[in-house]
Amino acid sequence: MLNPISVNAALDRLIELNGQMVNLVGALSLDFEGTCINHIPKSECHSEKVGTHQSSIWVNFDLAAMKQNEQWLQEFDGRHVRVEGRLSVPEKGFDGCGHFSLWPAEITVTKIVNSNDGD
Repeated sequence: MLNPISVNAALDRLIELNGQMVNLVGALSLDFEGTCINHIPKSECHSEKVGTHQSSIWVNFDLAAMKQNEQWLQEFDGRHVRVEGRLSVPEKGFDGCGHFSLWPAEITVTKIVNSNDGD
């Protein structure tokens, strides 16, 4: 995997990292209409504007590249993880990514491990 960076660091460098492969460290949430990776620790999260998630990134999983099924992902829900994938800014015409465009960016994940595990 690539050298890991935090969710906030990725968001701070979003224009530079757009379209690039990145390795993020954070807490994975697999909530319905809220699948994202959140910055850790919470004490460093950017203040939330109403209706947005300023210290988290919407997550899409490339299950074919991961050679896994969706049920396998459940073991990572709520855990600190490292994910590798392509980071993207919102598509033209949208104010954000994910459900209701609430996230400032998205990542298409091709690898995932518990953050305390190796590659």
